[in-house]
Amino acid sequence: MPSDGRKGRTAFLFSAGASSRPGTGHELRSEFPVFAQTLDDICARLDPYLELPLKCVMFAADGSRTAALLDRAPFAGPAVFALHVAQYRLLRSWGLRPDVVFGHAAGRMAAAYAAGVFSLADACHAVGTLARLLDGLAGTTARSPRPDGILAAYGRTLATLHPRAPRLPLVCDVTARPVGAETAEPEFWVRHAPLRLADAVGPLHHDGVRTWLELGPSDVLTRLLPDVLPGGTASAFALSRDWPVLRSGTNAG
Repeated sequence: MPSDGRKGRTAFLFSAGASSRPGTGHELRSEFPVFAQTLDDICARLDPYLELPLKCVMFAADGSRTAALLDRAPFAGPAVFALHVAQYRLLRSWGLRPDVVFGHAAGRMAAAYAAGVFSLADACHAVGTLARLLDGLAGTTARSPRPDGILAAYGRTLATLHPRAPRLPLVCDVTARPVGAETAEPEFWVRHAPLRLADAVGPLHHDGVRTWLELGPSDVLTRLLPDVLPGGTASAFALSRDWPVLRSGTNAG
């Protein structure tokens, strides 16, 4: 519960509207062992799929050639996923749990993990496989795969996973509604969809969500909430800058 006593339900928003910048998460990694240990674990799971160790890229010196790799899809997606899950685990360690989660674009798989649809191992396998496929697409040889071939190959990987029914409501950008049995369909996870934030958060607000916590490298979604919620107001905390507020709120009697 936020320290100012707001009532209502809480939604976690797993956004992907901005790539991680070099050093994103450094302060959390230095201050909170739970965040650091989770990030280390996820990066170790993803490294076999990447050309360079993910942590080396995420925390490379700003302006370096290695840091510039964060602008490439094969590293951007894994970096955002690792940041999402490490932030989520940190919040859980403080006793802060969502009533509903929303995932957009690259945030979709992290939200699915948080909702219990995929195990961490399966989620990392999916994210890592997509990164490796996209790295092949970035090549310039005649053997480089076509985009439709990448989606087909990604779908085959997803078909080997073992999704479960969500343990808590999961809203994703494909339907802008809580998902159900469609989580078992590989093609559901490969669809591209535009951001339908108003369609997704309007019903959640109607159902009592009043606090919106955004996970990811920046506050892309929470800054849009006042424009799409009824009444034009939102109780929103952007985790990229309000961690002390969140921690003090969860520790308040």
